[in-house]
Amino acid sequence: TATYSIVFSCIISLIKRPRKGLLFHLCCYLLLHHFVGRMKYIIGTLLLALPSAAEPLRTSGERKLAADTFIFNEYGDGFAKLTNGFTSSDKEGTHCSTSATYVSFVDGGNEPDYMQISTNKWHSGGYRMDCKDKGSHTGYQCAATCSPFPNPNFKDWAYLTFEAKVGGSFDPLMCKPSIKLLRRWPMDSSQTLELSGNLVESGTLIGEEWKTVVIPIESFATDAWPDLNGVKDVYFLNCGTNMNPLYQVRRLKLTDTAPSITQAYWPIWESVEDSHAYESEDTTCFEQLDRLGITASTDNGIDFFSITPDPWVSGGLRLGCVRKDENWQCDRSCHPFDTTTPDWSEKLYLTMFAKVEGNITPTCKPVITMTGGGWPRKSSNAIVLEGSYVDAGELISNEWRRVLIPLDEFKTVDWDLTSMYGIYFQTCGTAHSGAQPTYHVSSLAVTNNQFDLVPLPPTDPPTSSSPSESPSTSEPTLAYSEFPSELPTEAYWPIWDTVEDSYAIESDDTTCFEQLDRLGITTSNESGMDFFTISPDSWVSGGIRFGCVNKDVNYQCDRSCYPFDTSTPDWSEKLYLTMLAKVEGDFTSTCKPSISLSGGGWPRKASNVIDLEDSYVDAGYLTSSEWSRVLIPLEDFKTDEWDLSGMYGMYFRTCGTEHSGAQPTYHIAAVAITNNFFELVSNPPSSSPSAYTTDNPLLATHRKVHRNWWPLFGSEREPAGNFWVVAENNMWPSISASTSPQAATVHIPSGQTVVYSGADAVKYDKIIVEGSLTIEPVDADVSLTVSTIVVEAGGALNILTDEANSYTVNIDIEGALDVSVDPEQVLIGILGLEGNITINGNEVQTRLAALSEEAMAGMSYFVINGIDLGFVAGGEFVLPDTQTGLDVGHWNFPNDSNYVDQTETCKIVSLESHNFGRTTITCDSPLAYSHSIGCNAAYVTRSVNLVTTPASTDRGHLLHTGTGKFEVRNARIENFGRTTIAEINSTVMSATDLKFGTQETSHLIKRFEVSHVGTNQIARYAVHAHHSLVEGYVVGNAIIQSPRDGCVAHDSRVYIVDNIIVGADGTGIFLEDGTETGPVLNNYIIGTGGGTRGGDDGRFSTQKGLDMAHGGFGIWARGKLALIQGNHVEGHFGFAAYAFFVHPNFISDKVVPDVPGTPPMLVGRALKDIPTPDGTGLKLQTYGGFIDNTAVGTFQVGIDMSYFSSTGDDTVGSIISGARIRNLAKSGFGLKTTHSRIFTLDDVVIEGTVSDNTMIGIWCNSLNCGTGCMLQTPNTTLVITDVLEVRDGNNC
Repeated sequence: TATYSIVFSCIISLIKRPRKGLLFHLCCYLLLHHFVGRMKYIIGTLLLALPSAAEPLRTSGERKLAADTFIFNEYGDGFAKLTNGFTSSDKEGTHCSTSATYVSFVDGGNEPDYMQISTNKWHSGGYRMDCKDKGSHTGYQCAATCSPFPNPNFKDWAYLTFEAKVGGSFDPLMCKPSIKLLRRWPMDSSQTLELSGNLVESGTLIGEEWKTVVIPIESFATDAWPDLNGVKDVYFLNCGTNMNPLYQVRRLKLTDTAPSITQAYWPIWESVEDSHAYESEDTTCFEQLDRLGITASTDNGIDFFSITPDPWVSGGLRLGCVRKDENWQCDRSCHPFDTTTPDWSEKLYLTMFAKVEGNITPTCKPVITMTGGGWPRKSSNAIVLEGSYVDAGELISNEWRRVLIPLDEFKTVDWDLTSMYGIYFQTCGTAHSGAQPTYHVSSLAVTNNQFDLVPLPPTDPPTSSSPSESPSTSEPTLAYSEFPSELPTEAYWPIWDTVEDSYAIESDDTTCFEQLDRLGITTSNESGMDFFTISPDSWVSGGIRFGCVNKDVNYQCDRSCYPFDTSTPDWSEKLYLTMLAKVEGDFTSTCKPSISLSGGGWPRKASNVIDLEDSYVDAGYLTSSEWSRVLIPLEDFKTDEWDLSGMYGMYFRTCGTEHSGAQPTYHIAAVAITNNFFELVSNPPSSSPSAYTTDNPLLATHRKVHRNWWPLFGSEREPAGNFWVVAENNMWPSISASTSPQAATVHIPSGQTVVYSGADAVKYDKIIVEGSLTIEPVDADVSLTVSTIVVEAGGALNILTDEANSYTVNIDIEGALDVSVDPEQVLIGILGLEGNITINGNEVQTRLAALSEEAMAGMSYFVINGIDLGFVAGGEFVLPDTQTGLDVGHWNFPNDSNYVDQTETCKIVSLESHNFGRTTITCDSPLAYSHSIGCNAAYVTRSVNLVTTPASTDRGHLLHTGTGKFEVRNARIENFGRTTIAEINSTVMSATDLKFGTQETSHLIKRFEVSHVGTNQIARYAVHAHHSLVEGYVVGNAIIQSPRDGCVAHDSRVYIVDNIIVGADGTGIFLEDGTETGPVLNNYIIGTGGGTRGGDDGRFSTQKGLDMAHGGFGIWARGKLALIQGNHVEGHFGFAAYAFFVHPNFISDKVVPDVPGTPPMLVGRALKDIPTPDGTGLKLQTYGGFIDNTAVGTFQVGIDMSYFSSTGDDTVGSIISGARIRNLAKSGFGLKTTHSRIFTLDDVVIEGTVSDNTMIGIWCNSLNCGTGCMLQTPNTTLVITDVLEVRDGNNC
């Protein structure tokens, strides 16, 4: 208003006093200019908000479409169509969905077309009714729209109807298929409606049949959005769990006439609100509410009620009218909440979900009955909740199970279930001396649908094989049922006695096991005794946590294990640890079942390790077939530093990486602390033999090292037609050049030191290195062709060149996998099986150089900055793709374009340096594409070359695992890597009961069988440190073309420095587990447009976090412990230049490996236990950092940051420092973050380049800071230029 007043004054003044001062006139001119601009803006905004001329405003009682208007009826409705007489629009054919990633439109063939919505933990989806093309270029008319027209007012119709079915693997109790509407502006959402009950034909969508859905439009209305105008989306919802619905929807329409549907589902008790009469919350629907203390609760989104009958009275639910007024008219009603009395005589089933607790015996079982039929009331048959009525045949205490009872089973001769009065969960009566049943019940309903129950177990359990021979004893070990009489309760403190002790008392979601996910710890029951099973791997032990296991935001304990009261146990004054145990494994003198404790505050202290044998165990040692008592004096655990106060954990121990057989598997029951000593069964004589299988160990074909199965090698194992040659006298063996390809294996045994400097024409099958093999030039280039080089533990492979000359080493990998002998497909390539690998080429003076001017297509040269850079004729450059304007954010890219990758190579013919500091590079052929000034040419020539040949059936890979040495420097590694961006599909090896070995060898090998042969084996990447236990170095290399990942550090500490990586389809650098601590410095990564072009959420849950970084990235990290600094990416990346996906699922229990160089405070800690100095959560800068990383190229996202959680008092968040993101695309995001709250952006620049781009500088989605919160970016120095929107998204 003030502006307009001043403008008016200026106009009057100019008319009256035209000669007033120049400065005044200038000010008036500027104000008028501003005024005109503002008015244009306001008018334009109003025009955008108004319908076009062809879309008149509706008045009350008007609507522009028919009484039956389809939203989606046929395949073409899935894509935007021209409207308002327009003949063209670049938005014609745009996908009419909320996300083309999760929604697809399907041609139904002879059946109606349908849309499919694949929801997951984080994403819902549906149909979007929006104008796709409207603006000043269309005269503010809609040129292209989705059906039926943009943003209709749903209240112009009476019903939304469609046909649907719902599939997918999800819990129908915790996850209900649902629908809601979303408004375009201002953004709002409708009521969420469950697609069940009276809205759906037959009451449920779950199944293979199409069902009709009829929803009164009024049901969607809310107080904030009562008129339901401007609808943007019809949205089918996920459940936010790991398993979510898959919707199929057809014939979606708005109508005034609802089709009739057959009702087949009548809910009785679905939510806490059903606990009281419809008319008043003061009137309960429970029978015996006060006497039995019946409660209604919600846990993990599930509403349920709990009834514990006493010995005299049962409890349950009243039905129909529960109170009448003075005129004898019903004024309070329960189900069916309309004052009528339910009639179930024609209904088919009663269903519910239930759990039960109590002392259940053959004479006391959970039972349900009904009453009704007028007065005097009649009773139904009593139904025992077991057998064919219940999932898996019985109800248990820790898992919801479906109950489905045919109503005919309740009927008696006297009553057919008319005039229902009540449902009762029965007492076991006064004759039962134990605890009465406690019933927990949810989703109680009557239905005509027959649900499939989980099958009952076999009536007769399978006959077990005969147990291995056990040592004879003078008296049997006490049976479990006798256990309490031996241990009086006043001196006995149970730690783990039942399955319920496996999780915190406050929540079933919090485990009390250490390394639960990694080791797959399980609980079971045998002959009435609960027990747990732990199988340590070669690196990690597992066990039980004590005391507090989680704290809230105020640092108060809210989850606790033993003693289940949030306190920390003190065993300094206690006497014994006891348990029952069985054990399996390949035991030797150096591998025995053992146990230890930890605690004593921070830093934690460790107890002595106790071997479970001799005087601690019944009969002197544990067996696999008989429960044995263990009794250990706690004094034996104590050390000089720790008296067992402040207990933290108990660990059943691994035998470590040096043990080549199967690790121990512990079966443990009845763990307790006691002050009572009791006799164990006496030890047998020390010479008592152990039972071993006596089969020939040569029957074994493989050994397991660091989670992979490796073939056993030997002359007797060579395939027919192949032969085995042993190196002798420190000499490379002489083999005829006429030898068939891949027929010869060279074995360099321990003690032999061999130097290879030849140019052998033989194509070897394998080179097995147990001694030392050095491949290096003497006076000529060296070449070698081989399928696989295997460096065994203790062996050494050295591939070297000399800086003093230009001789090279060229190793060609050529061969084919044979899954019959190598089912996990580990061969083909160079493999360090706990061996020593050193590859050291000549250092390159200059790795990359910037173009000083544009290199034009058709020219045979380009000009770079700098002179005397060390490049030589015959060397090779890679020039990145620098094309601009690709619409990579479009749902159909690249299918909607003529995209061609413009990365190309130049082989140097000559170099010419100029006085003004530039060098002209002449190529052996003209350039096919232009390349922008400032882009960096990568020099990829090296003196060591490892290449998979075009003739090779399968690609090679370079892998190191375990101990030894792993250094790869200044090598060119080309066409390596076998795993592709397709979904991971790995070979599965399953254990059998057979073992090979003898007592004398003390080395048992378990027999495994192949149960599935993988089609896309995980972990076969170009360069890969795979659970390496040594500090690795991948420095100065050129890694060229990989179908998945270029350089991978997996649970390893690797220095990844100064590498050039070109054309890795998944990601250039992959930090896989979040436990990686090695720095990633000064690498240059060129993308060539590969990848699935999708983020990581899509495969995250289904593949349990194993199938990540497939979308097309420069650098991708699963955690925050590594320093990522000074890296640069160019070219085209399918998804993002840089990405962090730090969701804790599947990795929170992973432990930082004990590798030299790892910060001591991280070694041995699970990721969830990593300490943070300020207690506000782990951040990038806590132990690592993201500093001075840059990107110039084409990508959907510059930096993708997912799941960066922090506490509410964190005022800094993770720091992104010195980043420069320049996107050459037409669309995309500079920085994109999901499920995060706060970042500090320190000296960050985000820049668009295309004049009409639709880029968004910062995009936020699903912030994890509560409803209505905003992404916080405190202390930020940020520049965002030349983009359409600076910030956008949900509360960004």
